[in-house]
Amino acid sequence: MPTVPVSESQAMADSHAKSLRAATGVRSPAQAGSKSKTGWSTVDGCRIAWEQASAALRQGQPVVCLHTAGSGSREFRPLLERIPAGARLICFDWPGHGRSEELTGAGGDTKLTVESAAGILLNLLEQWGVERAILLGNDFGAAVAIRFAADNPDRVSGLILSQPAGLVSQAEVSPFSQNGKRAVHRLLQRAIQFAPASTATGAAGAAAKRQMLRLAVIRMAMQAARSVAKASLARSAGGLRTALESLRCPALFALSRNNREYPLRRYLALLDPSLAWAPQHQFTVFAGAFQPLWDEPERFSQAVTGFVQAQAPFESHTHAWLISAVDHPTRNMNTWKCVHPECGEERVLPVGRNANESPR
Repeated sequence: MPTVPVSESQAMADSHAKSLRAATGVRSPAQAGSKSKTGWSTVDGCRIAWEQASAALRQGQPVVCLHTAGSGSREFRPLLERIPAGARLICFDWPGHGRSEELTGAGGDTKLTVESAAGILLNLLEQWGVERAILLGNDFGAAVAIRFAADNPDRVSGLILSQPAGLVSQAEVSPFSQNGKRAVHRLLQRAIQFAPASTATGAAGAAAKRQMLRLAVIRMAMQAARSVAKASLARSAGGLRTALESLRCPALFALSRNNREYPLRRYLALLDPSLAWAPQHQFTVFAGAFQPLWDEPERFSQAVTGFVQAQAPFESHTHAWLISAVDHPTRNMNTWKCVHPECGEERVLPVGRNANESPR
């Protein structure tokens, strides 16, 4: 039986890993819809794939999405399918992730750290002509957002931090911690075990499980990048907490109620004292055990809409609503107020109806 030369076998493995990576990244031009545009930017000789989407291209508040290490911009696919009002979403794949090329340092190792990622982000914003942006970061991407905002306060309007890494200690539990290859039925069993809570059912629950399986399949191929990022987070932990305390911009923390890797109680212990002296910071807890965006995509999109509109100039903002009074002005009626600090608009709706989903 003929054998495959080692070099050829390695090339096949590398090609397979690259195709797996691409499946987790930004959409290709053929996949992007009429409200999306894709392209490439070059940083330090590395081509980085990006995608931007809005109701009207190149209009709206830039919201730059930063995915975690070992994944890709597919993390934000549910948001791209539910574009928040007034937002221009910009997603890109970190070097060596998704559809982007490798960025290698001495010895050929991928060197994506919190600090280097913040530098890449600054370079990209300058190339795109984005002077100020809201940064939406997940996990490692949230740590990069905090670091960038602390170092470049004039370039950031606000932060949306989903399960931010580096701020609290990580539990030694992961839905995909088992080493080596797994059979499909083992993956499905673990997907069920760590699936979103009962409130995240139907299409959202199924989509979350599929995303978990994608991350499980690509985990080994991305292990080197994950290890470098994890070590960087450990070194940066103290600096990130200090940076959080000094933030000038508002921040919204999006936290999962039942996430076992990042327990909610650890975030609340961190935020409890900080919210007292930084009232511009808020947090929202989402049902589920995976990621807020995948567990409750509609509610996450509404939260982003409210945050974007609260930072928009008063004359150009679009109403986004939060409940201000329950059973008021009469029983079984709720009063909703616009989130913008300069707007006094109110709506009164029956209990059970959401002002963000109801026509004017």
